[in-house]
Amino acid sequence: MGKKREVKEPTPTVQPVDPRGLDAALRLFTTTFVIDDKRTQVHKRLVTAERRVETLTTLPRWIRTRQAPLEGADQSPTGLRARFGELVGIVLDEDGARRTTISHALEIGRARVSLFVADNGSVAMITATDAPPILCSRL
Repeated sequence: MGKKREVKEPTPTVQPVDPRGLDAALRLFTTTFVIDDKRTQVHKRLVTAERRVETLTTLPRWIRTRQAPLEGADQSPTGLRARFGELVGIVLDEDGARRTTISHALEIGRARVSLFVADNGSVAMITATDAPPILCSRL
């Protein structure tokens, strides 16, 4: 019998995001997922670093679309990769914004607050320090 070949996970790429790219991603996110009354306020607070962490922490209460905590296999980067493939978007946290995949955004977001917005605008993910990640979907 032969040995089982080890499959290496692809190394996730992370690319910086310019201010215009961040603004566009956050505009897409707030238009798609945030209740009407809070869109402008949430957008302004996420664009600037000053109140970003506070806003990320309270973000789940302002979501108007379907949201559910990640469960089962989806709680792992491998599970998210199996479900969504290499879904690319922007992840935003206290350190700033960068482009990456949803599975890598989950790794980055462990034990910290963050927001992932998919480029297609139909999926977002919010991570928190004391709760399971939340998947938001307009599908």
